[in-house]
Amino acid sequence: MERKTRYGKFDMDIFCDESLPLGSKALYCALAGFCNKERMCFPSIDTLMRATGMTRNTLYKHMRTLEQKGIVKKAYVKNGPENFDRRLVYQLCDFQNRELGKGPPNT
Repeated sequence: MERKTRYGKFDMDIFCDESLPLGSKALYCALAGFCNKERMCFPSIDTLMRATGMTRNTLYKHMRTLEQKGIVKKAYVKNGPENFDRRLVYQLCDFQNRELGKGPPNT
């Protein structure tokens, strides 16, 4: 079976931010690889762990860093009739949203 080639678009200002740990940059790039044109994605934690090689606790630590910096926002979206039928969606607030005044400032 041939492997599908995927591409991700990421913000070099975020990638080159010296205040961000390398693991946070790796997680940001992994999320960017899953994003649609609106910079939203919904990979599972297990998928992100496989993509980055991080443990669950390390992944959560770097996700908190990205959230605190305003690079990623998380939201639950209902996807079924029951209250517990919901999906975690990640919104990247990077270069595309910064142009609209919604993303983090350049650091």
